[in-house]
Amino acid sequence: MTALPSPTKKTSSALLFALFLVPLLVVSAIALIVSNRLAVDGYVTDDAFISFRYSRNLADGIGPVWQSGSRVEGYTNFGWVLLIGLTTKFGADPIDASRALGLLASLGTMALVPVAAAQLRPLWSRDWWIVAAGTAIALLVNTAFSLWTFAGLETPLFACLVLAAITAHWHEERTEAQWPWLSAVALLLAALTRPDGVVVFGVVALWKFISAVQRRELHTGFVLWLAYFGAPFLVYWCWRWSYYGDFFPNTYYLKSGAGLEFYERGARYVRDFVLVYWVWLALLGFASVLQEVRTRYRPVSCALTLLAVWCVYVVAGGGDWMPFFRFLVPILPIAYLVAMNGAITVTELLGRRISPAISTGVSVALAGLIVLTSLAGAGSARAKDPFGFQIDPLPGAVDVDSQGDIGLWMRQNIPAEYTVAQIATGIVPYYSELPTLDMLGVNDSHIARLDVPVGQGPAGHDKEDGAYVLMSKPEVIWLSIGLEAAPRLTPDDYRPPIDKRLAPVVTSVSHNAYLWAFYRPVAIRVNEGWLNLLVRSDVTTPALVQQSR
Repeated sequence: MTALPSPTKKTSSALLFALFLVPLLVVSAIALIVSNRLAVDGYVTDDAFISFRYSRNLADGIGPVWQSGSRVEGYTNFGWVLLIGLTTKFGADPIDASRALGLLASLGTMALVPVAAAQLRPLWSRDWWIVAAGTAIALLVNTAFSLWTFAGLETPLFACLVLAAITAHWHEERTEAQWPWLSAVALLLAALTRPDGVVVFGVVALWKFISAVQRRELHTGFVLWLAYFGAPFLVYWCWRWSYYGDFFPNTYYLKSGAGLEFYERGARYVRDFVLVYWVWLALLGFASVLQEVRTRYRPVSCALTLLAVWCVYVVAGGGDWMPFFRFLVPILPIAYLVAMNGAITVTELLGRRISPAISTGVSVALAGLIVLTSLAGAGSARAKDPFGFQIDPLPGAVDVDSQGDIGLWMRQNIPAEYTVAQIATGIVPYYSELPTLDMLGVNDSHIARLDVPVGQGPAGHDKEDGAYVLMSKPEVIWLSIGLEAAPRLTPDDYRPPIDKRLAPVVTSVSHNAYLWAFYRPVAIRVNEGWLNLLVRSDVTTPALVQQSR
């Protein structure tokens, strides 16, 4: 019978590990901040402000809604909306709060890396150091990881919770825990943060089921594990279904599609991610799978299953348009762990033919190659611009000051009951606080459910209905996404579209004869640019009457 470690040894080991984490987290925080500033100049995505608007309405007692009287679920990050709403309630600025929470979440991921590595290799061993240090460095020099740490959305929190769930699952399987619950809780939090956390749950549930069958424990641990996740998640899902009236979030209907072009877009997105960051090196993990064949404990097999299923899921969802592979960042830590561990396994399989020193050198060299590939992605055009907009700023980037000025001008000059139909529905509606008709459908159930071909445009930008926008009779229509260099005062000024990214929706509105029969162009000088609006003819608000020439 194996003797259990003494309490003194356990305490000493825990203290040593804590002392190891402190410098790791300090260095990580500095590296992430510097990398973010140098590589992407503090990128903030406009879409983050959609979540911020829901959070503010929640904090103000209106509820998690886009605007009063309209229950549409135009977000897919419930947990993030709650967290930002809580900080807003206490007076925090949402940008500062989201960045602070994002940094904390990424530091949580960095703290989990050595813990996860210890499920693959003995703690403090040479191999553990290679896996832990290699993965940590690869993440810190990966521009995608640093960008999404501070971009304002839930990506870093979701990535942390996914790694926490996988690490907890590995630990439960390695120690053959009879009452596993930690992984279920982590998966629950991940699924509340993003609904596609259910995909991760499905993969882990599969491996839990296989393990339970092998141990003949289906009626105990596995059933309880399902209950730990399923019961509270079912309560949440039933609440949101009854509150919003839809089985899925509005963005699911907006972005879902079928057809060759749709799936090709998703496949290109995953392909570019795999090639830019050499994620195919995770295939080194198959060497580890060979070692796991005759054991019950199969962490790498589970991880490779998750990587494969997640990539298929992203392909089936049509990919994404934002820079640096937002939808694939959550699996980066697991991909690096598997690749680093696989590099060691390859040298182990060759160990009988080479000396230990050479074996270590090969392992370190392979780990270094993985780190270099992570760093190389910083300058990739496909990583910066997945859809090929060919623009200087990163897609979705916002000038908070300029966009904020537009929103504040609207709030100060447009009556609070007026509706503005617009395309960029992030920072401007957040600051304007006006009723807003989202012409791209993120926050509009009619547009989101249009049965039209999708896949030719960027994800989430395929659908539009100019006739619907005009029949809604908003007092103001704004067909741009920022200030412009010149005023637009005639119908001809709106042809061709202002921006090729906006061509479908702008054309659908501006080429409709109803527009020019019932709306007039108005150009307002704001700072050094022009805010070009289309105002309904019966609107007599002073600020929206005078045309600037």
